[in-house]
Amino acid sequence: MAVGTGSTAAAAGDSALGSEADRNALTSTTVSGADIAYVATFAAGEGTGALTEAGLFNASSSGDMLCRTVFAVVNKGASDSMTITWTVTVS
Repeated sequence: MAVGTGSTAAAAGDSALGSEADRNALTSTTVSGADIAYVATFAAGEGTGALTEAGLFNASSSGDMLCRTVFAVVNKGASDSMTITWTVTVS
């Protein structure tokens, strides 16, 4: 999963974040029926700044992007940690 500082609206053809700040391996993946929950943690010192986007990828660099979202700014300080849970429903 990656976080970034881009603010362009997410679109179906997106293949990368607008401005990637950090990317971490998933800490867990859980399947429950049609729902898949992907979880990644960004520790202190990782992905700091005014974060406004996140994406789910299949590789530690480049790779294919499954999802991207843009959100209101989250100011992650150097001593903050952050966990993101992304749930995808397959139907």
